[in-house]
Amino acid sequence: MRAIANHTRNPRKRQHIRRFNLGRKKLDRQMDKTHACIRDTVFQAVHQVVDKAAVIATEDLTAPMAGKSFGKNINRRLASWTKGVIAEALDSVSSRRGSAVVLVNPAYTSQMDSRTGCLEGKRQGDQFYCSDGVVLQADQNAARNVLARLVDPDIERFTPFKRVKAILLERTERLRLGLLNQDSSCSPGHTRVLSTESESPNEHFRV
Repeated sequence: MRAIANHTRNPRKRQHIRRFNLGRKKLDRQMDKTHACIRDTVFQAVHQVVDKAAVIATEDLTAPMAGKSFGKNINRRLASWTKGVIAEALDSVSSRRGSAVVLVNPAYTSQMDSRTGCLEGKRQGDQFYCSDGVVLQADQNAARNVLARLVDPDIERFTPFKRVKAILLERTERLRLGLLNQDSSCSPGHTRVLSTESESPNEHFRV
């Protein structure tokens, strides 16, 4: 645009370009408007969540993703997106209204079948295809897994993702061998499959 302004023979066009199309003023105004809209929407949604939930389970996404290497500029841009606004809204609204926000381990929550708590099935876009042919809505399936992670005795917030995968694979194998009954308690030393359908408290909410 600067080159066009320098080479145009129309002085009014040159002045208009230099006034309205160069620099970041217009872009900054658009970004400020977008950010304000995002904040308004997110805070309203969090208030609606707090209206229904005394405890909110949310994934701890503060740690960097394993195997991903981003530059400082990309990390800064990612941190300023909606994820940061949601975290801020959850912390602010819950503290003012007396709800508790509990961070849980996010490893493999989108790759698990929420009906069994095992690592089986495949996510494709908005659909999660279970090993038995049942198709679940992917985000709802992941939400149930995050909620179950809130009361999982084996997977804590800072459990390494490799250990989480090993636990889930063990549960999956035991389920395949018919050694687990998710409706009954397991004997000491055995892993228990968590079912979000029957065991998750109603007052909990996942974000």
